[in-house]
Order: sequence, then structure tokens, then C-alpha cells
Amino acid sequence: MSNANVVYPDRFRVGLAELAGKWGWCLALGVFLIALGFIASGMAVATTMLTTVVLGWILLIAGAGLAVLSFLTGKWSGFLLTMAAGILSIVAGIEFVSYPLSGAAAINIIIGTVLLVAGTFRLLSSVVMRFPNWGWALVSGIVAFALGVILLRNWQSTSLWFLGFAVGVDLILHGISWVTFSLGIHRMTGSAGITEADRRVA
Repeated sequence: MSNANVVYPDRFRVGLAELAGKWGWCLALGVFLIALGFIASGMAVATTMLTTVVLGWILLIAGAGLAVLSFLTGKWSGFLLTMAAGILSIVAGIEFVSYPLSGAAAINIIIGTVLLVAGTFRLLSSVVMRFPNWGWALVSGIVAFALGVILLRNWQSTSLWFLGFAVGVDLILHGISWVTFSLGIHRMTGSAGITEADRRVA
């Protein structure tokens, strides 16, 4: 059955008409994120340093907030735990801001360890459980495991660019999702017979 013969419920048409007037903005956002992602990936080292510094400031602000909260709730039984978490967050934030390269190396090691553990679990569970389409989970586990090994074995060099490259790839994928969403809305608008008057009413 062709899209021209599809009958859409009124509530769906109202929501679609509302989105139809904004599909161009969604498309523009997607294109902007893709371009930003390519720039971030192309300048992976600078992006890594910038990301580490921003993360350091976030940790500093969060740690200060936790420290203040612990004093405001001094009689609470979790006072020492909250204070310790705040101090650790502040120390980590200062380290990241002052020495972004060391911070990037630490993040790289953490990511590599997580990938190694997650890949091992995914690989073993897919082989043991043999759930539907388990082959894809097996491949995913192997890739994650291999990437974790690469990151941990070469952390001195990969820490310079990996985080920035990952941020760039994430921006590109996010942008692609917005582009496909906006184009899908545009196609559905045509098949649903949404007019310019419907868009203005919405």
C-alpha cells in the first residue's frame, strides 16, 4: 500500500503539522552538528584538551556544591561521605584543569577498562546464552574488547586524540540522527496531506 493511501488519526496530524513547520530547523541543526563533529575530529588533540578542561570545571563545581551541602546538613549521618565525595571531586577537577594531558590519559584508561570488561561480558554472554541474533552481540563484544586492549596498550599516544575523536564521532552521529528525523518528518508531512494552513494553525 502506498503512502498516499495511509489515513492518519487527527491527533497524529495535529502533532505532525506542528513539527512540519520546524523540520527545516531540525535539518539545519543536524547539518551544523555534523560539520562541528568533523571539525572536532579533525582537531582531535585540541578537542581532547578542551573536553578535559571542561570536565575538570564541572568536577570542581560539583565538588564545591557537595562540600557546601555537607556543611548545610552537618547533622546528617552521611555528612562525612558527602564531604569526602566533594573533596575528591574538587581534587580531580583541579588535576584535570591544571594538567589536561594527565586527565585525558586517566579518562582514556577508564574508557579502555570499561570497554574491556563490557566486551568480555558481552562476548561470553552471547556465546553461553545463544539468544536470538546473538552473533551481532558477539561481534559487538569482540570489537569492544579489541578497542579496550588497544586503548590500554597504547594509552600514552591514544590519550592525546582518542577523547576528541570520540566527541567528534558522537557529534556526527547525533547530527545524522537529526537530519534523518527532519527528512522523515518532511516525507510524512507530504504523505499525510498537511497543508500550509494546517501548519499555521498548529
